[in-house]
Parts: sequence; C-alpha cells; structure tokens
Amino acid sequence: MKMLFVILFFVTISMTLPAVVITSPATNTVQFSWYTTTPVVCNLYVYNEHFSKEVFESEPSKFHVLTVSDLFPDVSYRYRIECVFSTDYVLEGNFSIPFNPGNHFKFVVYGDSRSNPGIHLKVTKVISSKEPLFVLHTGDIVYSDACINDWANLFKATEPLSNVLFFPAIGNHEKKAENYKAFFSLPGNESYYSFKIGELLFIVLNTNERFDWCSDQYKWLESLVMTNIAEFTIVMFHHPPFSYNSYLYSYFVKIILVPLFEKYGVDLVLSGHDHNYQRVEHNGLTYIVTGGGGAFSYDAKNPLGPIASFKGYHFVLFEYDNGTLKGTCYDIKGQEIDSFFVSPH
Repeated sequence: MKMLFVILFFVTISMTLPAVVITSPATNTVQFSWYTTTPVVCNLYVYNEHFSKEVFESEPSKFHVLTVSDLFPDVSYRYRIECVFSTDYVLEGNFSIPFNPGNHFKFVVYGDSRSNPGIHLKVTKVISSKEPLFVLHTGDIVYSDACINDWANLFKATEPLSNVLFFPAIGNHEKKAENYKAFFSLPGNESYYSFKIGELLFIVLNTNERFDWCSDQYKWLESLVMTNIAEFTIVMFHHPPFSYNSYLYSYFVKIILVPLFEKYGVDLVLSGHDHNYQRVEHNGLTYIVTGGGGAFSYDAKNPLGPIASFKGYHFVLFEYDNGTLKGTCYDIKGQEIDSFFVSPH
C-alpha cells in the first residue's frame, strides 16, 4: 500500500503542465504549443457558446503542437488541454485573435529572454499584470534553438502569457530556427511576416538572413511599406540600427533598412540583441532597444547617447488610445523607467 502511494505521488509530480504558447498564422487560425515532463497523449478543446472543436494527438510526446482553424477574430474563446489517463493533468485558459479591438488596447514588447527561466518568469508575471492584448518578442527567445531543454524552460517561463497571442522575431540565438518554426505558427513564410491589428501595422523582419537591396526580404518589405496606409507602422527585428552597444550589425541595418523606413514613413522600430533598454530618436523616428527579458544585463557603452537607457530586466508597454500611441518601460518590480509618445508620419 505504501509503495502504491509513492508511485502515484511520483506520477502526479512528474506530469506537470507548465504553459501553452499561442501563435496565429491568420485571423481564423491559432496554434497551441506546450511541453510536458512526461511523454503523453493530449487532447485540445476550443469552445464558446457558439463554437466547439476538438483536436486529438495520436502519439505520446513531451512537446505538443495542435492547430485549430475556422475561428473568428475579436471573439473570445476558451481552451482546455487534457492528457490521457490523467484527470489532474489539465490546462485551461481564454484567448482571442485581435483584429479590430477598438480605440483602446495595450500590447507589450520585450526580448532576449534566452535561457534564464527564473528571471524570464518574473518578467512575464509583471507583463501579465498589465493585461496586454498581445505580446511581441524581439528575438533570442532561447539560448540555442537546437537545445530542446531551452525550449522546455521557455514554456515554463511563459506560463503567465498563456491567454494572449505571442508574436516573436528570430534572433541570432535561434539561428536556423527549426524548433522556432515548429513551436510557433506565424503569418507568411514565418521567417519574416506582417499582421495588422486595428490601425497598427506590424512588420517583423529576420536580420539573420539576407535583407540587402537584392534580397527577397527587402523587396517584400519595400512593397509592403510603399502601399501601406496604416495609422502607425511598427517594424520589429532583432539587431538594432541605432544602439550604443552594437556596431557591426547596426552598420548594415542602418545603411540598408533605415533609408527605407524614413522614405515610407515608418513610425516605430523595435529591436533587441543588446541586453538593456535604449530609446533613440533619429530623423523624427523612434528606435527602441529592449533586450531585458532574462539574459545578463549591461549598460550602454555611452549612457549619454540615448534619450533614455536602463541596465536591468524590463519590458515596454504600449497603449493605443484614439489615435495616440504611448510607450512606457517598466522594470520587473513594475516601476516606471521611461515613457514617451510615438508620432505618426
């Protein structure tokens, strides 16, 4: 009898369900990705009072990926994940696919969480307390894309974000991004993509692959921005064009991409790579470096260079309100570090 108790206790502990990451390749589809410490078969249920869909796995796994389509944007859904042979092994939450969220909404951007799950979890807890509609990540999500344990740690650290969509960029630590593309389902070719929420157009680039004037990525970007009529255009990628730490990557991004941003009226550029916060203004355009998601932090080499800078773990909250866009940088204690308004061009 005592032996039976020990076995059951071990199974309960070993089958912890950390969190689910929700990504969306289109306004009618979401992908749920999660990790379990034990290989199991899981079932996913997505529903509301007008909709119900079940998706089932066929083989046991530690890493789980299931997709649900035929959804509607701006509609609230619930999800429930159950694993076979364990009624205690359940994860539940809410989500929606934002498309026309109205005249007031919030979103968060942060980056360089890498493989420091303890700090990363503290960051995501404070992010969750701000109740963002969705979250963006500027890259270097894990230390190594090929290391499966790093991805297991990511799922543990993002538990507070299990009710919002996650939109990441590829960092240099994702490299070929094979696991990145398996766990995340994103628009377009997934390496670089765009999506529109309300009056905001988001363009996510991949500065780990070619973005020179002859590249497919550059041509795609130019075609997108030259026909864009969004109220705010926000571009996100990993390597910053203006930073008082990164020089080599900054040079190439600066001479190739910045002239395009200025020519076609991009309003805000978000990057990571350097493990600090920096706000730089150049020719009327706001550039934000946010790399305080968990990787070791350091000062800007010239702290007098940026308009504002911060050494420490942090994130940036953006609030859209009837045509205005305000950004506020917070540390992991929820204390305000910097605030600013983004002017549309």
